Amino acid sequence: MRRIGYLLAALVLLASVPLPGATLLDPAVAVAQNATTATTTDDVNLRAGPALSFGVIAVLPVESQVTLTGQQVNGYRSVTWNGQAGWVFATYLSIDDPAPSPSTSATTTDRLNLRTEPTIVSDILIVIPAGAQVTLTGESVNGFRSITYNGFTGWVSAQYLDFGSTPAPAPPPEPAATAITTNTVNLRSGPRADFSVITTMPKGSEVALTGQESNGYQSVSYNGRNGWAAEQYLALPGTTPVPSGTAVTTEGVNLRSGPDASYAVQTVVPAGVQVTLTGQINNGYHAVSWNGFDGWIFSAYLDIGEAPPAPVIFRASDSIVGPVRGSAEEAIGYASAFEPYRPEEVERYIVEMYRLAPEVGFDPAILVAQSAHETGNWRSYWWFVRLNPAGLGITGDPAQEAASPTFPSGTIAARAQIAHMHAEVYGSSRPLPPILQGVDPTYQRVFEAGWAGTIRTIEDLTGTWAVDPEYHDKLARKGNVIFGDDPRDLVTAIVTILRDVLRQAL
Repeated sequence: MRRIGYLLAALVLLASVPLPGATLLDPAVAVAQNATTATTTDDVNLRAGPALSFGVIAVLPVESQVTLTGQQVNGYRSVTWNGQAGWVFATYLSIDDPAPSPSTSATTTDRLNLRTEPTIVSDILIVIPAGAQVTLTGESVNGFRSITYNGFTGWVSAQYLDFGSTPAPAPPPEPAATAITTNTVNLRSGPRADFSVITTMPKGSEVALTGQESNGYQSVSYNGRNGWAAEQYLALPGTTPVPSGTAVTTEGVNLRSGPDASYAVQTVVPAGVQVTLTGQINNGYHAVSWNGFDGWIFSAYLDIGEAPPAPVIFRASDSIVGPVRGSAEEAIGYASAFEPYRPEEVERYIVEMYRLAPEVGFDPAILVAQSAHETGNWRSYWWFVRLNPAGLGITGDPAQEAASPTFPSGTIAARAQIAHMHAEVYGSSRPLPPILQGVDPTYQRVFEAGWAGTIRTIEDLTGTWAVDPEYHDKLARKGNVIFGDDPRDLVTAIVTILRDVLRQAL
């Protein structure tokens, strides 16, 4: 018996050793599984560890085959590719040949959250309906069981599973539920804003709900096309449509991804902050938009105001370091109207800009307006060929322009522009965040030119970022076109673009 005890202790110690090339941050949530293979569904970073803060080893092209080496941490999977070991975000992996499980199946006894990790605070992938049959994949941690359901793999609380030997009969099919769009809304290929747009559904469109929920999105069918729509723009069964407007938070309150306390907290909105109501009440929650986030706030913490939201006004004297203005959806809608080159990368650029720029203190609306100006609303040669977001390394010198950087995606392009602006605004007074390191090949030139740490406002960019003496006025004007409410600016922009198109045609 003593020898068996020693053997078990040795096995436990061996199981706690990280796999080669992987970083095991939390043994409680790392899942050992049989190795299998997967295919990347998009260009994706291979990182040194399971978080955005780890360095990028390589960028894996779409449809690359990788070998899964057996761990899941923070929504990442450990893999090997071309002899390199690292971590890939699981959303961008399609499992080719899932490892067989010694376990069988179970039936949910209630609506049940499928989570990314075996904790009640981890992200919710989807909500599994009551009576659904799920496949057990063999792991048990902290009262959670690992399962697969409808192509999703994650963790559910074991207390809501029936492990009977005979699966419960499937519940009778319910009548198809429908919803009405409360605004113009994108039908996307997946349940996040960075998935591609299949089509745009006009306000008042009727859609069929096909039964899945994830990240505040609902799976729907519209005009024969299946996809995902943001829940806050759907008048769902049990939802009360309300007029759009504004409200003020009465105290600090959670902004959640869905209308229930079980949904993930996206951010905490401070007291006394104005939020935009986007048109729904569900389960005692209001759908709102604030600071680049779309989600739900419990209605008891909102003072519903009657005054319309103040228009966004851009001036050359605006500080680059400042609160978030506008929204990613506004910018994407503006860009879509002009049929930009590589539209999916434009969306990735804008989404990443609104996610990351506020983390370093920048108003993302200014940087988006700068990119729209520099790229001719993302229709320039430099955007089309190199995804260059803001003239990085393009100075008029043909030799320099020939060597100007090419970026692999709109996401990396946004990071490069933020990194360049970080040098202009902060210089050496603040360290460059790890996620921005190495993405802008022209970063050091800011220091060599003596401009590092000298920029405060849009006006300061004239003569540093660009030599055009009207550069600052053009950026402010572009911001008002995208996010403001002056129709004269929009008409001017449309006329200018039409002239450019006609000139090219002639």
